Amino acid sequence: MKMKKPLIATVMGLSLLCFGTGASAAETDGVVDSDVIQSNKQAKPGMISTMAVPSNTSNTNTYTPFGGGTYAVSSSSSTTLEDYIYAKCRTFNGTDGSLINSNSASANRSSYISAKANNGTIYFANDWAIGNHTYKLSGYNDVVHETKAYW
Repeated sequence: MKMKKPLIATVMGLSLLCFGTGASAAETDGVVDSDVIQSNKQAKPGMISTMAVPSNTSNTNTYTPFGGGTYAVSSSSSTTLEDYIYAKCRTFNGTDGSLINSNSASANRSSYISAKANNGTIYFANDWAIGNHTYKLSGYNDVVHETKAYW
């Protein structure tokens, strides 16, 4: 009985070291390429703003996880709550330029949104992903970005 407790503790300790947690799995997905665009909003003509100028950041990353299943994520973030925020992610075949997968997401009164699109091809060396991003805030001109990343 005295031997069981140390044995169980050793097995549990080794399992944590070897397998880790699911939260660390995202850290092992290798970022292959990234494209980031950042811009400040411009007030509409005739509008006077005393607040700090909001900033928008658009990002598209391509990933190649260790176990396979390449994918891309396009994210839109703002330094303020946007009236409307949108992100669309599309993956394309590098051989013929055809669309492989597409996904989009939008939100009202939010400062962040992201969309993930799986690549789904075995040979992905020439493939790419495009992200489309839209930000709408009353009193400011709409901001539209396009980002592109490769595998």
